[in-house]
Amino acid sequence: MKNITLSGFAASPISACAALCAAAVSLALAGCAAGPDYATPATPLPAALTRDALQLPGQQTAPVSSRWWKAFGSPQLDALVDEALAQSPTVAAARATLRAAQESVAAQRGAFFPQVQLSQANTRQNTGKTQQSPLNSGDTVFNYRTAQLSVGYTPDLFGGNRRQVESLEASAEQQRWQLEGARQALASNLVGAVLQAASLKEQVEQTGQAVEAMQEQLRVMRKLQRSGYASGLDVATQENLLSQVQQALPPLQKQLEQTRNLVAVLTGRTPDAKLPLPSLKDLAVPPLPQAVPSQLVAQRPDVRAAESALHAASAAIGVAQAARLPQLSLTAAYGGGATNFGSMFSAGNVVWSAAAGLLAPVFDGGTLAARQRAAEAQYDAAAASYRGAVLTAFQNVADTLYALSIDQRALQAADASMAATRASYELTRTQLDRGYASRPSMLAAQQAWLQASAARTAAYGTLLGDSVALYQAVGAPLEP
Repeated sequence: MKNITLSGFAASPISACAALCAAAVSLALAGCAAGPDYATPATPLPAALTRDALQLPGQQTAPVSSRWWKAFGSPQLDALVDEALAQSPTVAAARATLRAAQESVAAQRGAFFPQVQLSQANTRQNTGKTQQSPLNSGDTVFNYRTAQLSVGYTPDLFGGNRRQVESLEASAEQQRWQLEGARQALASNLVGAVLQAASLKEQVEQTGQAVEAMQEQLRVMRKLQRSGYASGLDVATQENLLSQVQQALPPLQKQLEQTRNLVAVLTGRTPDAKLPLPSLKDLAVPPLPQAVPSQLVAQRPDVRAAESALHAASAAIGVAQAARLPQLSLTAAYGGGATNFGSMFSAGNVVWSAAAGLLAPVFDGGTLAARQRAAEAQYDAAAASYRGAVLTAFQNVADTLYALSIDQRALQAADASMAATRASYELTRTQLDRGYASRPSMLAAQQAWLQASAARTAAYGTLLGDSVALYQAVGAPLEP
């Protein structure tokens, strides 16, 4: 690469600085920004979020609230979410990353202004006997003091710095949306974990009650066997049923303890912390958030972050194009030097300079052109990623809506099963009191009812969990 430099000097420091400032202002005002101006790309907007008209729980919809978890009606849950948002290391790291990005923008904006430096130096010199002293006194050993004010300015002639600032601003916006995404994911994961813990706790209790009922039935069955009223096959069958239910209990207990640990860590505590968790009966089914395709694009953090990345890539093309164009630099300096401080700016000791330089790339082996093509390819990649983020957002909402529709049918079936088994249990218990049914029959009916209750609890917990997933899928905005 060959550098072309032009330099000139003014007749006085005052006129030089005036000319420098005038040139800087005129060039800054007249400059244009290289590269494309960013425009929000068109996105695919489906006519509907699902192929079919779905039956959803309650069929109620409401605008997405910034504190959407309050719709579950649990003050304990609200307190846990507030604690998590305040104490989460993940959110704290995202906030720090955002601050760093914002400071990078501020640092780059500094290039729009002249850079002013002030220097002062004190030296002790010995010119030796073989050289002539630079001083009028002829001293070869002396102290020399200098002071200088330097001003340098590089006008943003073709908008390269403006595009760089634009790219950094878009990157900072991307970090802001990533922070929002981290907060939303934290709130959703915590609410989901609390709901799961409540569901598992009730399932463990109901399954434990079923085990106790089956153990009682096994004792009765063995007693009947000793009396000759039950066979060994009857006892073996009951033992097999008891074993199956007992095997289902430890996985539920393990999952419950692991979920409690997760809740503690999400709130910023260690796993040994004892947290006040709501029970399942204290949690209400929330109204479903409104899901509108255009709103998904506007409020989903991952979609907005992808668009910000696209904006940054667009500005990077302008930075690469500006690097292929001439760059103008303006400098000026004013100072003085003397053997004592008071004489540095006296007559004859003042020095000044003013210069203008033009640097233009002539040959670089295709480096700058390749960098521009690379920036354009990165823009194409960012555009594809943005479109993929939009499609993924629609898929997430559709998946959750279908899940909720199926959850609703599963819960209705579980409600019907629990109602039928409870009616059978109560009828059998009444018949037992009147002498028309045996105790083993009543215990068997009780087991069926308890197992149906546990299945209903699991179905209800799944419905609540998928409700949380829908809030996350639509990108519910949170308060700052």
